[in-house]
Amino acid sequence: MRNHIESGGRARSAKKSVGVRELKTHAARIVRHVRERRASYILTHRGQAVGVILPLDISGEATPSTDDANATAAWDAFLAAGQRIQSRFHSGVGGVRLLSDMRR
Repeated sequence: MRNHIESGGRARSAKKSVGVRELKTHAARIVRHVRERRASYILTHRGQAVGVILPLDISGEATPSTDDANATAAWDAFLAAGQRIQSRFHSGVGGVRLLSDMRR
């Protein structure tokens, strides 16, 4: 996956915000902007940010990108940490204490 905030070394303009009602009313226009202009939107509900609308970066690459390799490595490290915790977990020992003992 690519960083949708920066693309090709140049920073994008600030994301526009769009409320739920505006999204409902102007969905086709907003989707067109995302598709054609690669625009990004912050979705708000009652003035609070609740999500983002980002353009997909679908490239015909057959080989995994560096970001994909980094994500895979991070996921593998996460799973390995989970397995270490699981192997040390015993009945009567709380998770907080277990993690605290592992940090020492």
